Amino acid sequence: MHGRGRSWAKRIGLGFGLVALAAGGFAAANRSALQARYAAYQLRTAAAPADRAAAAAKLAALGDDGFPALAECFRTGDAPACAAAADALKARLAGLPPTDPALAAIAARFRDPADTFGPAGTDAVLGLVPGLLRSSDPAALAACRELVRVGLAAAPADVKVRAIRLALRPGVNLDAEVVPLLSDPDPGVRSAALLAVGPPGDGPAVIGDEELFGWLNDPDPGVRRLCESALTARGRSADEVAFGRKLTHPDAGERLKLLLDLRWADDAVKDVGPWLERLGRDPDPAVRAGAARVAVECRLPFAAWVDKLAAEDPDPMVRRVAGYYRRTESGVSQAGYDGR
Repeated sequence: MHGRGRSWAKRIGLGFGLVALAAGGFAAANRSALQARYAAYQLRTAAAPADRAAAAAKLAALGDDGFPALAECFRTGDAPACAAAADALKARLAGLPPTDPALAAIAARFRDPADTFGPAGTDAVLGLVPGLLRSSDPAALAACRELVRVGLAAAPADVKVRAIRLALRPGVNLDAEVVPLLSDPDPGVRSAALLAVGPPGDGPAVIGDEELFGWLNDPDPGVRRLCESALTARGRSADEVAFGRKLTHPDAGERLKLLLDLRWADDAVKDVGPWLERLGRDPDPAVRAGAARVAVECRLPFAAWVDKLAAEDPDPMVRRVAGYYRRTESGVSQAGYDGR
């Protein structure tokens, strides 16, 4: 009996040992996950900036175990928490060389969930883009482009402005996606977009001069000044800027005044034909009829669009006026408008 008792005792002791060993292994394997959960709790509940910074730094240092909690912070955290999380990641990025694969890995971590981030989180993540763009990995660049796209579609104006500035970074090249923000309700966003796509750049313009003319009549005076500066930088003269303002003015009376300017234009205007052709497509019938008259009076070459007005314009008054002036002058052929 004593021998059998000792045998059972050994077995029980061995069992407890195995249980303890397994428990120790489980704890060791999950220590990082437990640390991440606790640091995430600290980040959510911290009241002092120093405590938020410490908790965010712990999460960033935990790498793969900490990144899900940081992403969750960007989804649901307030502005101070998101800023602390971004600052911790910036510090981690700052010590990495461009060839370090961790740069691309961090970029990829936030690419897919980016469209689920709250406004504060999106703003914070955009602050990481300059550091991530140092990576030599094309995957990091692709991730940065996606983060900037999310920023361009964000609701807060200040986030969109930050994204617009990043959209012009080499490699990001999202100029064309900035163009819709020229019509944003916020004048600060419109101004930032004009600064981005208005002045001439190294490559082809993503918006033409005639399209820019509309912002010469923007409700905001700052936007109007920026538009004028952009057109001047593109080589437009003061007269052309003034013409462009009238050409796109919402009041048809101002567009009719442009017809008088064009009729008596001096040598400063090289070719009034393109302007008149554009006015020949004006939504107001009186402007279209006036454009046909001035085109004939100026003896424009290549003005077949006057014939088209006389034959096809939906307004009978325009057809009569264009037909009358077309019959008075037979040496008129096509004048196209190229926006220049």
